[in-house]
Amino acid sequence: MKKDVLFIMGMGGPESVESIEPFLYNLFSDRDIIDFHVGNCLQKFIAGKIAKKRSKKLAPEYLKMGYNGASPQIIIHRKIFKALEEHYKNKTGRELTVIEANCYYHPFFDEALNKLKNTECDKVIFTTVYPQYSLTTVEACFNRLAKMYNIAGCHKYQSVVIPYWYENEKYCQAIADRILNAAKKLNKDIKECHVLYSAHSVPLSYVEKGDPYPEQVKKHIDIINKLAGIVSFDKAYQSKVGPVKWLKPTMIETLESYKEKNIDNIIIVPISFISDHIETLIEVDEQLIPILKNTGKNIVRMESLNNSPDFIDALSDIINI
Repeated sequence: MKKDVLFIMGMGGPESVESIEPFLYNLFSDRDIIDFHVGNCLQKFIAGKIAKKRSKKLAPEYLKMGYNGASPQIIIHRKIFKALEEHYKNKTGRELTVIEANCYYHPFFDEALNKLKNTECDKVIFTTVYPQYSLTTVEACFNRLAKMYNIAGCHKYQSVVIPYWYENEKYCQAIADRILNAAKKLNKDIKECHVLYSAHSVPLSYVEKGDPYPEQVKKHIDIINKLAGIVSFDKAYQSKVGPVKWLKPTMIETLESYKEKNIDNIIIVPISFISDHIETLIEVDEQLIPILKNTGKNIVRMESLNNSPDFIDALSDIINI
């Protein structure tokens, strides 16, 4: 039986409370994703300060989410990868091995490339866990891969590169279906609901460099709106950190503005997230939704895709090239 490898890249996440600080330090030290414009040494100093302060604040929240202090994202991603291996084999008749490579916590790129070097296969598919392309995520991952790939001795395989995959019909339909299910929870037709798309923010400096991320998020929203029949919607950004300017409007600003507007039956859709993690379970559910829920407005979050069968089928469709 022929065998493929999916080499899937991302930022990674802490696997325990103790690993929150080193994960954050690695993240904020990387000038490819967040450049504080202060020089490399000073950035590392600032990164250490931010990581120490934020890790103390985040530790109780990671414990609260029920994954023994680990990031829900990495636990769920690994469930996705395991389910994808089985589904891909049943669908294509080809074996699949998923190799995870992370920028900021284990398995790091050198660990993943070493595994790839020692894996016999016919084809390697390179992509990321991010549906839309951004300089801060997808390009950062591929840049890291490019620096290490030939050195690791992995160039002998046939390779396929998938830089982004937000346009995949099955993936978009999975999101549309969950939005319609959220409307049912509100006991409303989708045309009576207001959808607020929440995208992970990026530093404004990258947008000024030509980052395609905001435009791809817009196109992704347009596709989903057509599939679900959505007529009322907004887009906002969340998860700003550090002393630089980020994309706006923020989710907080947008939700606060709804207090004085005739907007109700709101569905929050995390458009750039494929699974539950701290940004959905804590930031959206516990910090953002109460802004309007406490005023009596009806508001729910779309159920995350996680390791659901329709999302696994979509991923299989995306990588079957």
